[in-house]
Amino acid sequence: MLAMLNASIGLAATPGWTFMAPKLATGEVEIHKACVMPAEAKLSKLGMKGQEGMAKESDAWSSALQAVAESHLKTSGVEILPSGMSQEDLEKNDELQQVVLKLQAKYDSISRQLAKHPKDTRKARFTVGDEVALLPCTANADTLVYVHGEGQVLTGGKRAFGVLIAGPKSSTASLTLSLVDAKSGDVLAYMHLINADRFVNDSEKAYGSRLDKLFKQMKIGNTGQKKKAKKNV
Repeated sequence: MLAMLNASIGLAATPGWTFMAPKLATGEVEIHKACVMPAEAKLSKLGMKGQEGMAKESDAWSSALQAVAESHLKTSGVEILPSGMSQEDLEKNDELQQVVLKLQAKYDSISRQLAKHPKDTRKARFTVGDEVALLPCTANADTLVYVHGEGQVLTGGKRAFGVLIAGPKSSTASLTLSLVDAKSGDVLAYMHLINADRFVNDSEKAYGSRLDKLFKQMKIGNTGQKKKAKKNV
């Protein structure tokens, strides 16, 4: 039953996948309020002379991906709680900054296993730990959301070379959202979306409609509330 439910999440026209832990898949846990961690995204440029970093563009893309994720969670009826984790907040509170860094590092550690074995999300194998409860927003949240992006931007010359000779022909990027239990830190859902081109200049077009469809299928927010209401009738 769970395997079928999670398999149905994949959209035929959408490169990528989403898997849910049993607590979320069965409706034992519902998501109505979310706290979003500061997004982390990395872009690199690939040209004829090799690969180089894009620090400034990566910062801007991080902000864009966070805005897209929050916007479409709201569209699904999920309330985004004030996180209290802005750069200004972190600069004023060294203890909070250390907690955020520790939780980011813990997620970075398990994200490699999530990427290799995403289906194991269904076995409730992954957690970032109950220290999530130390964050200012998790007391009133159902989930803590991690937003990560990684992209490679091809120069015109590298793109032409790929078309004419061999190699990559277009820029590509991935957006990963992980929803973890706001109290226990257990990973409730792992979403990985892939896109070519548009992701830098228009992250909304690249990922927005896909997120809407996936959130609807996951029955979070408004759809989760309706499901709960029917149970209580």
